[in-house]
Amino acid sequence: MKVVGKYPNAFSANVAKGMLENEGIPAQVLNEYLPLVAGVVNSDLLSIELAVRDEDYSEAKRLLAACSNAE
Repeated sequence: MKVVGKYPNAFSANVAKGMLENEGIPAQVLNEYLPLVAGVVNSDLLSIELAVRDEDYSEAKRLLAACSNAE
């Protein structure tokens, strides 16, 4: 698996995950609950990561960039 994005919170990561999954790309949110367990409040210390299969990496990056540009 490869990380395609880093997010400041689980909500943003899950929105991106949903978008990728709607396009047929399975994705996994990493470190989603670590801030709760570790008591980390400062998002600079920890980022929530979104990962996809190696073979989906390029397409996932393209889709996330297109979505980012649309905002």
